[in-house]
Amino acid sequence: MTRFTLRRLVVAATFSLAAWIPFSSSAQQADLAGGMLSPDLTFNAVNGDTFSLQQRWEQKPVLLYFWATWCPYCKKATPAVTALHNDYGDSIDVLGINVAINDSQEKMHAYLHDYNMNFPVMFDESAELTSEFLVNGTPVFVVLSQHGEILYRSHRYPAGIETVLNRNSF
Repeated sequence: MTRFTLRRLVVAATFSLAAWIPFSSSAQQADLAGGMLSPDLTFNAVNGDTFSLQQRWEQKPVLLYFWATWCPYCKKATPAVTALHNDYGDSIDVLGINVAINDSQEKMHAYLHDYNMNFPVMFDESAELTSEFLVNGTPVFVVLSQHGEILYRSHRYPAGIETVLNRNSF
């Protein structure tokens, strides 16, 4: 094997390994089935409510919605998230997390009002949830099962989630 070929293999292996690093965070431990588990963190809602994520996911699946007031993609996604909460709130718990980057609580409260976001929202000033869920860019959607498994994580709204909730197959 030539030195050039060996170097290309090492570079390719490094990039392949780097692609898995975000999914092997210490916060997201593998369960026995090999799935990723959500960290159990404290959610401090702007309305004063405080609860652990586990308290919520044990009752029903949870959608975590990471967003920012200045994010154009969030402005497009927020109406769908609000409709999901309004239409399927009995089947899934929607929790909003403002990532608090280049944002203020005043702007956030105006956004909550403008988009009629009537589900629990947290201003993640300490970036605790944002870092634990490896949020890099907004929006980010994370769906947790009733066992705390991370079923979905993407920058895209989980298409078809309403159909799944209609079938109660979470």
